[in-house]
Amino acid sequence: MQFFDSCRASWLESFDLLRHDSLYTLVLVSLKSLTTVYRSLLYAWFLPFTLLIGLVLTIPRLLAAFYITLIIRAARPSITFKDRHYWQQRTVADWVLFFFVVCISYIPRMLIDSPLLTQPELAIYAIYELMLKIFFLADYFWVPGAEQLGVCIPFLSPFLIIWMLFFFDAQNTVWTPFESFVRALMMFLYNYPFFLVTYAAMRVFLMFGHFVAYSVDIPVVSWGAFLLLFGVVVPYWICFTTNFYTKRMHEQFSLYYS
Repeated sequence: MQFFDSCRASWLESFDLLRHDSLYTLVLVSLKSLTTVYRSLLYAWFLPFTLLIGLVLTIPRLLAAFYITLIIRAARPSITFKDRHYWQQRTVADWVLFFFVVCISYIPRMLIDSPLLTQPELAIYAIYELMLKIFFLADYFWVPGAEQLGVCIPFLSPFLIIWMLFFFDAQNTVWTPFESFVRALMMFLYNYPFFLVTYAAMRVFLMFGHFVAYSVDIPVVSWGAFLLLFGVVVPYWICFTTNFYTKRMHEQFSLYYS
């Protein structure tokens, strides 16, 4: 009962954060964070090599996992200066994120093609797909938006982003991924209205950018839109979610570290 009371109070606060003044402040702070991310990435000496390897091996899921985790690591608040030494730490988070998304989002879809599935199993799979939508881990969302972007979409779930933020802020033990997962789950549920509205808005931006990138028959415009999507929109969304995470951590610390 206490959980539902806390969740209800947190939901009301989440709705309050969607007001003009509060949201405007968060938007501006996230723009400033975006410039910090760009400066920090200059020290990520391995970035061009990793991107090149990912392109050569044509493993888009691995590339997406690495890129999203890289931006999260650059966006997270840290008292440590983000130099080369900083970028050499905690790279295991890339693999945790990658394998988690692959296991929950892609492997079950291969099983659905099996002719041996019974009606109860199909019903369970339908519930599974619904849960993916609720946690924003499905390619398709409640509103239209850039499903063609494919493997990148599940990695943009705010649930995954705050999971990685809890991961980076915790002590590095064998239980860290699991403890961070539980805390991220709680923050996601406690602030679901805010994530629902802002994630839907981000998907609309992705849909528009994807339409321009693949519909306009002008190479400069198409490549410009593509770079804008992955060089600005995606990093900004991570900065926005990170700043919200930081704000709620200060306001709701006892809910996640009781």
